[in-house]
Amino acid sequence: MAIYKITYSKMFKRANIYNHGCNFNCTWCSYKLKNGNKPKKFLNIDQIKKILSNLDIERVHFLGGEPTIYSGLAEIVDFAKNELGIYTKIGHSNGSRMLPQGIDAASISIKTISEKIHIEHTGVSNAPVLRNFAEAYDRGIALDASSVLIPGFIDCDEIEKIAQFIADISPSIPYHIVGYLPVPNSPWRKPTPKEVKKAENIAKKYLKNVTSSCLTIEDFFNLNQNVQYKSIRVA
Repeated sequence: MAIYKITYSKMFKRANIYNHGCNFNCTWCSYKLKNGNKPKKFLNIDQIKKILSNLDIERVHFLGGEPTIYSGLAEIVDFAKNELGIYTKIGHSNGSRMLPQGIDAASISIKTISEKIHIEHTGVSNAPVLRNFAEAYDRGIALDASSVLIPGFIDCDEIEKIAQFIADISPSIPYHIVGYLPVPNSPWRKPTPKEVKKAENIAKKYLKNVTSSCLTIEDFFNLNQNVQYKSIRVA
């Protein structure tokens, strides 16, 4: 897979680098709600380095798709960290790959503790995810985690198991619970705000910093209008 887009936020002095593609095939993935057309062109490593060098940035976030499957990730992280001297973060990841040296922070999605469910609904085992999460914490990477609450499937009991897993590593790791948005051809419904709040309160029994969100479809598509996410495309 390859980098197809770079955006820039002047307000936050942040560049966002987007990788195309993912090595999971999650049955509940919200990306199915978006246009899935393959990008028409990609950026090589030299182009990425030049663009980053010309921006007034203090941090770079790697996004996707799944950013850790990009073959040039380690080189770009090393360049950003050691030549530009900026903060590096994996903006979101499924945790299936070890994080490269030079990463300061990472947001990891923990789908489920059940390996059976994980294999059936993503196509792969979750053993590397859980192992890599613990290993990243031991390396001093600032972690936060998230999970999708799906009523009758990834429900409060599973959220509780995930919270316990995270707490065993550190109860201070931030954890965010996302209310599921129904995607085409899936059998599950969207949780109510009350159900999401219940899951949040269960996780708070184990973790110090738990938040949640229950977006509508309209909210999901309007995220870029939020000043926190507003940026311009530079490549």
